[in-house]
Amino acid sequence: MYTRMYISPVFSKHSHLLRTCAYNYSILRTYSLSTLKYHSYDNSMSEKDLQRQLQKLRREKLSKFDKVSPSTVTLQVLGCGAPGSPASLYVSTDHSKYLFNCGEGTQRLAHEHHLRLSKLEHVFFTTPTWKNMGGLPGMALTIQDAGVPEIKLHGPDGIIDIFDAVKRFAFLAHLTVSEANCAESTVYNDSCMTIRYVPLISTNSTCETPSDSDQSLIIQDDTDYYAHEFNKNGKRRIEQYQKRQRPLINKLPKVESSLRKITGCIAYICKLHPKSGRLNLEKCVEKGVTPGPVLGDLKAGKDVTLPDGTLIRSVDVCDPEIPGPVFIVLECPDENYVDSLISNEIFREYQSDGKIEDNWAACVVHFTPEEVLKMKKYREWMERFPKTTEHLIINGANESYSFEALHKIQHKLNLVHPTIFPIIGDSVDNSNDNVEKNDEELNLRIHRAKTLNAFHLRPLDGFDKTAEIKLNRKEDIDEAFNVDGFLDALAELQTEINAKSKALTHLPEYPKLLILGTGSCVPSKVRNTSGILLRINPETSLLFDCGEGTLGQLTRFFGKDKINGVLESIKGIYISHLHADHHLGLISILQQRQLITKYPVFLCAPKQIYSWLQIYHLKFEGINKSFNLIPNQNLILNSHKLPINIQEQLKDSLKIDQISTVEVNHCLHSFGVSVILENGQKIVYSGDTQPCNYLVDLGRDCDLLIHEATMEDSMEKEAKMKMHSTVSQAITIGQRMNSKFTVLTHFSQRYSKIPNLPNNPDDQNLLNVGIAFDNMHVSLSQLPLLPLFYPVLRILFSESLSLLEEKALKRKLKENRAVVDAR
Repeated sequence: MYTRMYISPVFSKHSHLLRTCAYNYSILRTYSLSTLKYHSYDNSMSEKDLQRQLQKLRREKLSKFDKVSPSTVTLQVLGCGAPGSPASLYVSTDHSKYLFNCGEGTQRLAHEHHLRLSKLEHVFFTTPTWKNMGGLPGMALTIQDAGVPEIKLHGPDGIIDIFDAVKRFAFLAHLTVSEANCAESTVYNDSCMTIRYVPLISTNSTCETPSDSDQSLIIQDDTDYYAHEFNKNGKRRIEQYQKRQRPLINKLPKVESSLRKITGCIAYICKLHPKSGRLNLEKCVEKGVTPGPVLGDLKAGKDVTLPDGTLIRSVDVCDPEIPGPVFIVLECPDENYVDSLISNEIFREYQSDGKIEDNWAACVVHFTPEEVLKMKKYREWMERFPKTTEHLIINGANESYSFEALHKIQHKLNLVHPTIFPIIGDSVDNSNDNVEKNDEELNLRIHRAKTLNAFHLRPLDGFDKTAEIKLNRKEDIDEAFNVDGFLDALAELQTEINAKSKALTHLPEYPKLLILGTGSCVPSKVRNTSGILLRINPETSLLFDCGEGTLGQLTRFFGKDKINGVLESIKGIYISHLHADHHLGLISILQQRQLITKYPVFLCAPKQIYSWLQIYHLKFEGINKSFNLIPNQNLILNSHKLPINIQEQLKDSLKIDQISTVEVNHCLHSFGVSVILENGQKIVYSGDTQPCNYLVDLGRDCDLLIHEATMEDSMEKEAKMKMHSTVSQAITIGQRMNSKFTVLTHFSQRYSKIPNLPNNPDDQNLLNVGIAFDNMHVSLSQLPLLPLFYPVLRILFSESLSLLEEKALKRKLKENRAVVDAR
């Protein structure tokens, strides 16, 4: 058998030979049976078995580091908290990853910036608010797919209840979620660090429980929203899918503990474990130690006895132990918590008053809002820390980009049409130095967080901004211009646009569509999950679906100065069905509107959504006054279930003449919708569905059909399994209903740049078909321009299309082989 070799010129004059042997050893290990057996998966393995295999591999890998202190530990800003961005801190070590707060958009940022979630097992929350935990359900779905077997939540008692509320529409069968005991007397400890929980108490803290009227009628929703999906054998996950059961409306059990308001605030004091000193090989040689396992024992702190009886003490051949630095993560959500913070003696140990200098905080991360951060007594508390302590501010007063890819693609799309694809976020100056220099703060080392800013704790190199995002529009444009054939195609397009625009000059600007999310299932770098803003006029809008991060998309597009006016203009929100990617952005929209207007929004959604919203309202934050629910079931075409007075209020508020729904072929309680404006224009949105005759009837002779096109045509079988539509199926539905124009959206994220339309440039069926992109802002009168874009976009994204075509060919070959083998 081969053994691992310790290479040093001190031990051998043949170091080159030893290095060669070590390299050969690594190659042999890579292809050994013990390694390969875990990577020879049976293609017939079920999803459940594959998840178990991934989890087993993960546990085996992590168990090797159980008692080893990591060599590198870095704090990294994932979301800087700026308008449109979540506030979150990512802690990376050799062995594992940790996350502090997880707002909407966190998983999208992690994916874009290649921050690995497959090692994430612990998420820490400073407060149980949506701004801190709104991204958790989506994040949980992502890490489950990565093979993470368990995730532990740290935060105020009861925070795990968020998963009880979302479990119906966030399918987490393969992920165990548990809650840590975060009482002040307890300590979390692992191979990396020890974490002390420090509860902060509000001066007006009260123990809230729901009133009888609040909890009187809650829909107990037992719907399985993923029961529609087929397994690999082509069978439903449940046999009785077609049996549509009505959820019962029951009195909630009057168990006050189960419905108590989950509040509180926790600060975290984190101290890394000491790092063993480096083994000094020269000292080993001087003391007669030869290469072998004894070197590992000495490095691990164990004394060893040589064959001649000589005792070698570890401290005599190792450099001194490196103390573990301290970092603190905290949030004072409002002024009522400040007294609890500044009077808490636990922090004294880590401030200048502390007797042990090694315990002085190296970094303090403040999620505290700006109005509290500027309070005199809060600043005085910050000044108690040593002058060497770095303070990292992650809050809404920051200004910087968090997402890079969406800006880069928009720079290129803007070349195709400057108003339909406008430049976004141009008011943000990301080049500003993020070190505060106000006179009153000269005693503090304060950094305004930007995404990817880092603080290196081990080795203790401190603050690092080398990785922060720097957009360069000229580089992105040059990259587009360098694509072979793009400039010629762009010039030809401009001629066509000029010719066609003459007929569009005097047409009205409104209604307009702002496309906020065009991807399915999970967000990608350039396509967020579902969201479409129908701007009926400058003061009135209707939002079709709002996946996670929709508020962020709106904020980035309009900017912080205009966003409140846009939110106030949203008089109605329509939710097509209760899959997570269509409504996880709802709560943040409701909360932000609640801050700027007293008028509730009309929420047209499956009535089962009330269960989720009411539980959140009762257990976390009050949102019930922010919306008036109109069940989609009451809007069914020609059903006349909606009371006349409510119907008139809805029509008057939205400036529409009619809104109607039909059930479509997707999960239980899925709907398509038709909206007829006061000027007679008819707009239809499919939501998620297979080709559906009811939708055809609903949308007959519409001006615009917005239809999902999740899969390319070669994946019709997969589309059927997931109850989605292919591109050609969506186009055909538009033809059948005689739609004047069809916009395709909700693409699988495998088509993140561009989907593949039927490959026939002379196809007359494509003359009234357009592709939706995130941040596309188009008037209905401009829709005829969209088909002109596709040839240019095919060239611009030719590399992505080539990969898609190659994968489609491989799938076809695989299917053909399977048919031959079956014979």
